[in-house]
Amino acid sequence: MDWYCVIIADALSRKAGAVAFLSALRSAYDDAGQPEAAKAFVNRGSASRFTFLLSPEAATLAPALLQRHEAIACQRAPDLKRYAPLPL
Repeated sequence: MDWYCVIIADALSRKAGAVAFLSALRSAYDDAGQPEAAKAFVNRGSASRFTFLLSPEAATLAPALLQRHEAIACQRAPDLKRYAPLPL
């Protein structure tokens, strides 16, 4: 199973887009019974975009959401040093 990366970069609506993405992900997480292995991370190091990383388990919660946001599958587990854990 792959990790997935979602980048929200539209300058005018990135904050609203990030909030909507996170809200939908949290809803899917709750609907799935809050699986312990589902983890999400965010990098807010750039002023022009939000980058979310989803564990393989989190990625399975909302495939349509990932498709809508053109999520990119990672070939291997990402380096999480630049990312903060994101409570679901």
